Amino acid sequence: MLGWEILNEGDYKLGLPKLSKQEEEMVEILEERFREAVRSRELKTPEENKAFIKQLLLGVAEENSLLLENDQVEYLTEMAYLHIYGFAFMDKLLADQEIEEISVIGLHKPIYVYVRNQGWKSVNACFTSEKAIADVVNKMARGLGRHITLQNPRLDAMLPDGSRLHASLPPVSAGEITIRKFRARPFSPRELNDLGSTTAEALAFISLVIQGDNSVIIGGNTGSGKTTLLNALFSFVPANERIIIAEETPEINIPHPHQLRLVANRDMNITLKDLMYDTLRMRPDRMIVGEVRNKIEFEALFDVLLAGQARGSYATIHAQGAFEAVQRMKSFGVNDMDLNAIDCLVIQRRMLVYDPKKRKNTEIRRMTEIAEVGDKLNIVFSFDPHTRKLKFRKSEKLLEKTANAFDMSLKELKQEWDERKKSIEKAPSAFLDFFNEFQQKMYNVGEQTNEQKKEEKNASKKHR
Repeated sequence: MLGWEILNEGDYKLGLPKLSKQEEEMVEILEERFREAVRSRELKTPEENKAFIKQLLLGVAEENSLLLENDQVEYLTEMAYLHIYGFAFMDKLLADQEIEEISVIGLHKPIYVYVRNQGWKSVNACFTSEKAIADVVNKMARGLGRHITLQNPRLDAMLPDGSRLHASLPPVSAGEITIRKFRARPFSPRELNDLGSTTAEALAFISLVIQGDNSVIIGGNTGSGKTTLLNALFSFVPANERIIIAEETPEINIPHPHQLRLVANRDMNITLKDLMYDTLRMRPDRMIVGEVRNKIEFEALFDVLLAGQARGSYATIHAQGAFEAVQRMKSFGVNDMDLNAIDCLVIQRRMLVYDPKKRKNTEIRRMTEIAEVGDKLNIVFSFDPHTRKLKFRKSEKLLEKTANAFDMSLKELKQEWDERKKSIEKAPSAFLDFFNEFQQKMYNVGEQTNEQKKEEKNASKKHR
């Protein structure tokens, strides 16, 4: 059989039919005929492939004196196309821009998807064979020169659209695929404010911190939106600066034209630590490290921070709060004196909020803390669980340091802070529009090039 099937039940309906045994056999025959035929002919587009599959279907039906209804011809063509040329039912999930994550958890078990603002939902589809899982994964990774087998049962890869793929087969798992989907258009600071993820006041504060050449570390739990936040915050970095990005998996998506991306490669034994040390000889204005996870990487990060080579360095780490982030860094051997190299800690959390009236948990993503790191940790902003918003407490270090960098009095800086807050609230929502307006207002830097606008337009079309 096909190795996958459509189920009768599921919270998320794919809109695909459940095939009978005879229809599944027909799809298998079409697959065999298709494989034989394409050896001697070239089919370039999905439309050509679908048309050819439909032609094969009608031919098989005529050979066997089968009478097919018009709608049956259409859905069998679609199912055969997904099976032969696509990623089975996964194509439907990958195309839905509201889905953030796709999870296959074994054979004969429903697929789960995380839908934006709705949470996890079961899908009315499942895999029924390890071979089918391996075939789908290998199709996804084909252009990357990677594949998964029983002898090599684990695979990590970045899909062409930027989504992260992890897959495993027995004995590692019962057959697993996890895809964290990539958002083609980053969130702007205005959108994060409108969504309630943070406040314009907090964003305006961070914009001052960044412009004042301070280093910022973003901490948070898994899936909290650390990278999303970092992408948005780079709207506040001048467009004419040189940015060096070091990552294990390419996730940073910023519009600055003078950016250089370095990607670690486990197969070639090129580590994130190696890349961070490489940046010392590359004269960046700003440096971004995608995610720092272990002692060796923390040592390299702090060596770079202490070298003072850039106007600001930025990284993400796993931590539930500012205090835990500091303790985590200390556990990796970072001493109190070296911690002073970090100017600002921003904590982003994914959390459950219970509504007693609806008797329902809702998952939200919120910025919960902004802290100053120095001789002691000082919480500048903290999350109020009642209003579900950040509240400013006090700044003992960052405001004064930033005022000095701007050659302003504290009073003048606070006026600038208030102006930026109002600007963020009124700014365009679209990422590039926000970026261009902020750059023009704050740095007198012109709009992005037509080529960059074209790239975003094409990306938006591709992911509709």
